[in-house]
Amino acid sequence: MPRKRTVVIGRDEQLELLDGAVSDTGDTGSLIMVRGPGGSGKSALLDAAEKRWSKWGVRTFSIAAVAAPRMFDVLFDAVRLRIDEQQDVPWPPGMLEAVAACTQLRPRDRKGAEHNLLPFGYELTRALAHLAHRERIVVLIEDVDRLDRKSALALSLLVLGVRAAGIVVITTGSTHHGVLEQFVRSADVTMDLPPLRNADIVALLSRWAGMSAPVDPTVTNALLAGLGPLFGNPGTVRSTLRALRDEGRLVLVDEHVCLRPAGEPVALADDHELLAAVRDCGPGGAAVVWGIAVLGEVAVHDLPMLAVAADTDLRSCGRVLDRLVRQDVVRDQDGVLRIPVPALGVALGRAAVRPPRTVHAAIVRYLLDRIEDGAPVDRAVLAHHSARAESEFGHRGPVDTLIDEADRMVDSDTARAADWYRAAVHRLVGADRRWAGLLPTMLRLQLSAGRQHELADDLSAVASTLLAPDEDGTTSVARSAYPVSGDALLFEVTVWWGAALLHEQRIAELRDSVRVFEAVAVRRGCADEVRRFSAAVSRGESREVFSAFSALITAGTAEPGTTGDLRVHSLGALLSLMSALDGDDNRFQRARAAWEASAPGELTGPEATCLRDAVGVGDYAAVLRLLLGRHYQPHREGALHRYHHVVSAYHSGDWDTALSEARALETGRGPTHTGPTHHLARVIAAEICSARGDFDRAERWLHRVPPLAYGHLASWARCGLLHRKGRTAEAVTVGRRDYERYRDHGTVVGSERLLARLIDYSLRLDDDAGARGLFDELRALDERVRTGSSREMVLITGGALHADVGSLRVGVELARQRGDAYRVACGCAVLGALADDPQPWLHEGYALTKRFGSPVGRGVFTDLMRASGVAPPRSRSPRSVLSTTESTIIDLVSDGYTNRQIAIAMQVSVKTVESRLTRLFDRTDCRSRVELAAARLEGRLVRA
Repeated sequence: MPRKRTVVIGRDEQLELLDGAVSDTGDTGSLIMVRGPGGSGKSALLDAAEKRWSKWGVRTFSIAAVAAPRMFDVLFDAVRLRIDEQQDVPWPPGMLEAVAACTQLRPRDRKGAEHNLLPFGYELTRALAHLAHRERIVVLIEDVDRLDRKSALALSLLVLGVRAAGIVVITTGSTHHGVLEQFVRSADVTMDLPPLRNADIVALLSRWAGMSAPVDPTVTNALLAGLGPLFGNPGTVRSTLRALRDEGRLVLVDEHVCLRPAGEPVALADDHELLAAVRDCGPGGAAVVWGIAVLGEVAVHDLPMLAVAADTDLRSCGRVLDRLVRQDVVRDQDGVLRIPVPALGVALGRAAVRPPRTVHAAIVRYLLDRIEDGAPVDRAVLAHHSARAESEFGHRGPVDTLIDEADRMVDSDTARAADWYRAAVHRLVGADRRWAGLLPTMLRLQLSAGRQHELADDLSAVASTLLAPDEDGTTSVARSAYPVSGDALLFEVTVWWGAALLHEQRIAELRDSVRVFEAVAVRRGCADEVRRFSAAVSRGESREVFSAFSALITAGTAEPGTTGDLRVHSLGALLSLMSALDGDDNRFQRARAAWEASAPGELTGPEATCLRDAVGVGDYAAVLRLLLGRHYQPHREGALHRYHHVVSAYHSGDWDTALSEARALETGRGPTHTGPTHHLARVIAAEICSARGDFDRAERWLHRVPPLAYGHLASWARCGLLHRKGRTAEAVTVGRRDYERYRDHGTVVGSERLLARLIDYSLRLDDDAGARGLFDELRALDERVRTGSSREMVLITGGALHADVGSLRVGVELARQRGDAYRVACGCAVLGALADDPQPWLHEGYALTKRFGSPVGRGVFTDLMRASGVAPPRSRSPRSVLSTTESTIIDLVSDGYTNRQIAIAMQVSVKTVESRLTRLFDRTDCRSRVELAAARLEGRLVRA
């Protein structure tokens, strides 16, 4: 059986101090007070210390602080048990007298307990003193702050007596209880446990999650954001993880513990002491804290507003608030009240009687009443709460304020103005003529704020009210719902609605927008285009939908001029350009010219090249950012935004981040994960796992990608996996077939990745003719698409095929400028085999593959260096297997042993231990003892 190890991470200093007190062989004992808030790890620290000391022959008596008679009784039982274990030892008469006296004085009822408490404590002190003459004794007493004052006094007398007998006494307690002070005053050492460092908490997350897998960074980030200053509190983190696991929010994705749904905040566990402190204040406590959580922050002079939010009177609110501030549940920072732990607000929100919109509505009514009374009111505050309130209040006041304040903020804070315009649009009814003017501005601001998902929902609601069945069952525009002046505004609303749906890849929902287009198609002169658009939507072909939609816009806006500031004609040119991005260069250049004519100066030469390269990997967030510039701000939790980070991290070589973002897409908010960005992210994740030699994970990622979907990129990853599994000939056969299918279908941009991979594999199979034929295809592709990526592949692949070092150098430099680290590494491998001085190329490639975390790639460069006689760079990566001695040292480090204690345990010198630890740090890439212990916990170090 493996030995049971005790690991306490982040408490080396505290363990050293406790060890020093216990190791002292003097006759004088000591009293150590260990303080720290609940969950700070006091019990874990003492538990680890007790197990360490037992190996040194130290006898530990550990008791919990309860009412003094019972506490003394438990300690006496422990003493008697120790005496019984050593019946062959001749005990002095004084010891036996003390034990007999304790037996006689031990309480048999409550009255007797109170009467005999001090004599019982005195005799128990004598017994412990005699025992301390035979062996080292440590008495651990936890949670002394929970004692009543009489029990605390009796315990203090006992502690003073046993300390004088040479016994080390260690007591624990929290930092905010009055009883604790008498022990603090008597203590020789008061040890305050600081919060654990973030790195220490992260090292422990895998163990605490209880799922035998590493924790994804998204979980760590969610805990950091939700727990704030309590992230360093081990008990809080453990209880939060336990609650998340019980709720089913911790799931295994790609062999990592992930949070579902990604981006949703975490809540404190129901039994957390902060929630207990709030409940102790009664219903008013929860209402006040929940009110602050909804409002975000509250200035002290705005307490009447907080009282309204909490649905209580001002006096009660102030009294409860004072108590909450004293207990640090709420913090007063320069006159502003905040909740330092956001997860507390989330937990309270789950049980809140008043949902957030009801709280905002109550504040709006309060502010409106103040206006009627003639009191000054901040109109921006009224607009803020009006936008979030659930009711419409039956009059125009909040709507007028929303519009006026949005007009005032439209240039300085577009996101807030968009919120307020949106709330106003949803509240305008019937004959209100402002609707037609507000809607275009709201659309523009929503797009600028990157809220395409929200915009699609808004326009779905607005556009659906514009449709009504005629008597004959056909659909027409319902004029009574909103005051639509002509068909121009309706057409523009529907265009932007369709654009938002396309952006969010909600192709199925476009069927509703088709109905609106059909209602105005004849009058706008675009009936044929509507039919083509409808057919494309019915088939669900994204590329054709884009093309048909751009044609529909062009036909529907044949006459110059636009309504408001929507610039529908520019949108048509934009969509035409996007539909042309994955085609040949001539078509792209025509679409680019149309876009530049409608939006002059928006797209420069280098950006055009980046556009095409982004489309080659399906990164439409990068495409829109390049086309819309500062007007495009994607939602951080959106699928396009996350996939953009997958691609960026992959190209830069930060593959761990790329995989984390791919896993976050798998745990998103959507009910299914079948959108294009999800599949493309799976392809990139599969390629990373394949390149790292983790073939099972790669296959699981690819299994979720439809066999014929996402073209050349999926085939590129599948062929790479086949080759790395030793099936190179099959990879070439499958890849050729796939390339020809996608080429004939017209999807060509980005396929240079697949072609370059097939050329490399053909050369490995000594199929020079096949490689040259594929290279001809690659050159033809480059002539057709003229992208930066295709040019690099022609240079690098051609250089490998024709042993042209100059071509290779240029290709690698272009890839380096574009930030494609994997392509640079591939070029370095070829240059390392062909260049006169291969060392810099081989060392650079080795460093890159190390950054990728790819042992397969490092092996390739190691073989090349060996064949070329190049000395490998100094390696700091861990070996796969540790020796028995090294494993023992890491075990002892994990147990918290000092170098001196390790040397004693292993019967070697301290210098030998230091030397071995230095080598271990170097080989494992660990910078400290904590990281070494964490590496063992996470399974990164393998025992021989």
